[in-house]
Amino acid sequence: MTTQKLMEMTLRKLDRPTDNSTVALYKERLLGYLNEAILDLTAEFRPWRRDTVTVTGGQAELSTLPCACLKVLAACVDKERRLFYYGSTRGTLLFPGMGDGTVEITYRYQPPLLMELSDEPQLPEGMQGLLVEYAAARERSRFDAASQNAARLDLTLYRELKGKLKRNYPAQDLSRIYNVY
Repeated sequence: MTTQKLMEMTLRKLDRPTDNSTVALYKERLLGYLNEAILDLTAEFRPWRRDTVTVTGGQAELSTLPCACLKVLAACVDKERRLFYYGSTRGTLLFPGMGDGTVEITYRYQPPLLMELSDEPQLPEGMQGLLVEYAAARERSRFDAASQNAARLDLTLYRELKGKLKRNYPAQDLSRIYNVY
């Protein structure tokens, strides 16, 4: 779902028109609110993904990953966990006893912030609806007392949906302790 679509959904929730001039008028504020929601969801859910990196001489560069890596959680070769440690910089992983090849990395990432109307939030699909709730609540909180009451209701809904989503967020295989000895 693009930023344009998220903004239109937010404007519909606020009972405002969704034409291009209205979107342009609200773009700066709504982009800020959507990015705040992305940061909030990232801190709460700590999203993760799996990608493959190339190992050369027992060393892999994390800068080749498609998203900004916050922390490497696991490394696997043919579904078998491999021992790794960080190199002299945070962007390098070292694999003792491994030459060249590919490794599947499971890592926590920071989704990029939205900048343009064509950008898509790099969050799991179920989280994107929460962005609209948050942006609508923040926009409503700018006005009179009646609007602020509606904003409180929207924020409560946002928190409840976030809590439900957290209970169902699939991170079971990332919370096991593995004995490597």
